[in-house]
Amino acid sequence: MFYVVFGVPHVALAAFAAQRLAQQGKLRARIMPKSGDLSIGALTGFALLVASWGGRAILAPSGSPRRNWLLHLYLQLGDPERLQHSVLLTSALAVIVLAEELIWRGFVLEELTFRLGTRRGWVGAALLYALAALPTVYLQRDFMAGPNPLLVVAAFGCGMVWTFMAGRFGRLLPGAFSHLVFTYFTAVQFMPPFVERGPL
Repeated sequence: MFYVVFGVPHVALAAFAAQRLAQQGKLRARIMPKSGDLSIGALTGFALLVASWGGRAILAPSGSPRRNWLLHLYLQLGDPERLQHSVLLTSALAVIVLAEELIWRGFVLEELTFRLGTRRGWVGAALLYALAALPTVYLQRDFMAGPNPLLVVAAFGCGMVWTFMAGRFGRLLPGAFSHLVFTYFTAVQFMPPFVERGPL
């Protein structure tokens, strides 16, 4: 249900974003692949993954009640083993990632850059991307640890990187692949022993 509830609106908004970019004559340039896109995406995706481990150690250290913030997020994503072995769930994850890139690093970035200029537009797009995750602070809260800021922090940090990539390369695929690598490996790295620790 998480993938359906989260994915359907994103696909609809991505269709709108693609239509607007096409009307402006910019869609083809944004989605056309070039040599090196996959390599750049993989390197930045894994770099963000390593950075997220450091961030988690600071925000939700082992033994702290704040560790339960992670558990709440992973409960939404579902069993990592199932994700690894399900072509359907992996495909759904890829579709959601591509939809987010079209929306935030395609349409939104284009509009804000036009209205605010390059630097302000980039920061504004990343900030709006993070603000879109704001409801999770309450929805993913923990009884002991309180409001859960992890997804908002991750969205802003990663959003800045992916927005910079979209602005710098003028294409969505390097950032989209980075986004997919980061999201997929974040989801499947969850270790079952963690589930056995502590109450919700």
